[in-house]
Amino acid sequence: MAKKKESIYTKWDEVDNSLKRLGELQIKKSKIEGNLNEKINELKVKSQAECTPIIAEIKQIEKEITRFCEQNKESFINKRNKKLNFGSISYRLSERVVCTSVQSVIKSLKLLCLDHCLRVKEELDKDKIKELDSNTLTKIGVSIIKEDKLNIEPNIIEIVSNQKA
Repeated sequence: MAKKKESIYTKWDEVDNSLKRLGELQIKKSKIEGNLNEKINELKVKSQAECTPIIAEIKQIEKEITRFCEQNKESFINKRNKKLNFGSISYRLSERVVCTSVQSVIKSLKLLCLDHCLRVKEELDKDKIKELDSNTLTKIGVSIIKEDKLNIEPNIIEIVSNQKA
């Protein structure tokens, strides 16, 4: 059996000082992450401003190509796609399901016993499983592990107020 390693701390004061250091490091990390997020947001705004005219031109070109193809739809009667030098254009038959209210359609499908038209997401209800007896848990191949988890939580507010003083 492996021997447990001894802690570097011998007194609660040492643990308390380490909690302070842990909190200071977490504060430092949060500031760095905050700066990163600010820079990311600035870059997003800048790139959005740069992309706006490009996106507008893309939409305009797509609209004009669509208009041209609609006006020349007879070109696609025998062949559904056109291969050009710089790309291809094609018509595809697609289907969409359109409904005014998803909830009312779901209710109607259930009333008409058309449940096979519904998707049901199955997942474990862990709270309900925890209520089962040990015999049933064994039958379904589940075990519940209870453990005493240590929670280390520095008092960030106290640490920040001490840093300002």
